[in-house]
Amino acid sequence: MLQPLLLEQVDRSVAAATTPAARLVPALAAVHAARVAQIAALVLDDVDLGNRRLTIAGRARLLDDLTLKLLTDWPGRRRRRWPSTANLHLLINNQTANTTNRASNHWISAPMRGQDATLERLRVDRQLEEALTHGPRPTPSREGLRARREDRNALRGIRTSPGGTGC
Repeated sequence: MLQPLLLEQVDRSVAAATTPAARLVPALAAVHAARVAQIAALVLDDVDLGNRRLTIAGRARLLDDLTLKLLTDWPGRRRRRWPSTANLHLLINNQTANTTNRASNHWISAPMRGQDATLERLRVDRQLEEALTHGPRPTPSREGLRARREDRNALRGIRTSPGGTGC
């Protein structure tokens, strides 16, 4: 059974993140429930500081104050450290700065390794908090599922009928 993380566990993991990039990673996992691979895949265009938005796996999310602060600080440090990089990924390191490859999942999760609050636990803890706060998502009823199937069949009929639009 999933149990919420203790504040001490989270504090120890946050203390283990000693670099600017490493501080950004647990915030993305804990606040935005991002998976390690999703964090590694983020590119600079996924960050819209002016509109306080972050796009993770194709979904735009509003930025909280903590993530906004971390995302505001990181690009400047990134630019100073690797001023001529062509890599568009948000998180880069010495190995990826001279390529267009993303940082590895191993590198992204390294600062949290050995902690009680790993990135995956932080992500799941966020989802658990959401579920406890807002309750579970309603399960579609059989009637709702049947209506959706009928709608799909009706759309299929429109596309294939002689008078249909032929999408």
